[in-house]
Amino acid sequence: MITVLGGTFSKLHKGHRLMLKYAFNTGNRVVVGLTTDEYLKHNKTYGGFSYSIRKRSLERYMSKLGNDFEVLPLETRSGNTETSPDYAVIVVSKETRGSAESINRKRLSNGLKPLEIITVPVILAEDLFPLSSTRIIAGEINPSGKRLRPVRIGISTANELKANATEAYIATIMRNFRVEINKGYDLETNQPFGDETYRMAVKRAISALIDRDYGIGIESGIFRESISNKCFDIHVCAVIDRYSRITIGTSSGFEIPDDIITLLKDGQEESKAFETLYGVDAIGKHNGIIGAFTDGHLKRKELVLESVRNAFVPRIGAGFFGLDQKL
Repeated sequence: MITVLGGTFSKLHKGHRLMLKYAFNTGNRVVVGLTTDEYLKHNKTYGGFSYSIRKRSLERYMSKLGNDFEVLPLETRSGNTETSPDYAVIVVSKETRGSAESINRKRLSNGLKPLEIITVPVILAEDLFPLSSTRIIAGEINPSGKRLRPVRIGISTANELKANATEAYIATIMRNFRVEINKGYDLETNQPFGDETYRMAVKRAISALIDRDYGIGIESGIFRESISNKCFDIHVCAVIDRYSRITIGTSSGFEIPDDIITLLKDGQEESKAFETLYGVDAIGKHNGIIGAFTDGHLKRKELVLESVRNAFVPRIGAGFFGLDQKL
C-alpha cells in the first residue's frame, strides 16, 4: 500500500517533519507530491527555492525516516490522487483536510475506494501563532518556530504589579518577548461590578494592541454570588492578538467584607475603601487586599498571574479551541 502527501516544502519546518513522520508511521511506501516551479509561480504568493533544491532537502530528511519512498512532481492541487488505485492513505494538515475530503468524493465517483485521511495537528510557533513557510520566509520565525524578533506584548496599566505578573507568566511559555506598558487608555469607572469587569478588561486589551502581537488588559471586579449573597473579588484578563481574536481568563475569587462593599456602593474604589477603613495606603500596588486578609500568604501578583495564565489556556491548547488555523 502507498501513503501519499503533497506540498511545496519551501522551508522544511517542524510541521512538515511531523507530517512526514506520520506518513512513515503508517508502514506503507511513502509518495510525496512536490509542487513544481511552475505551480509555485502561479499558486503561491511567496517565492521559494527551486524544485531541485526542495526535492534534495526533502529526500535528505526522508532518508532518515526510511528508505521506501519517492518524491514526484506535483503540477496540480490534487495530482493523480483522484484517479490512482494504488494509494490507500493520505496525510494532510488540519487546514487542508477539506481538500482530502474532496479528493475522496472524486475517487468514489471514479469507482475507487476513498483514502484513509490522517490529519496532522497544527504546530504552533513560539508566539502561539501557527508555524508556516510564509512566516519563515518573511523572517519572523525560524523553521523550528522560534521568534527571530521579540514577541511584542502591550499591557494597558499604570500598575507595575500587573506588568510584572504578566511578564512572569509569559516567561514560562515564551523566551523572546517584550512587555510594553501602554498608558493611553480611558476607563468608564475605577470600580467595575460583574460583567463591567469583562468589558473593561477587553477595552484595556484593545487599547494596548496597536501594532503589537498581543494586547492585554487586566481588571479587578466585584461579583456577587447569589446563594450566599456574598461579594467576591475576581481578576479578569483579556488578551487580544494581532488577528483580533480575544481570549479571557479569570483568577480565583475571594470574599470581600460587607463594610468594604458598603463603601463601594457609595462610589468608592475597592483599595480606597480599604484605606478608609484600615488606614493602609496604596494597597493595590503591593500585596493587595488579599495580602492583608491572608497576612501575606497570598499576594495580588499571584491572582493577576493566574488570570493571565488562564487567558492563555485557549492559545496554548489552540487545537481544542479552534485557534490553530493558519492566518
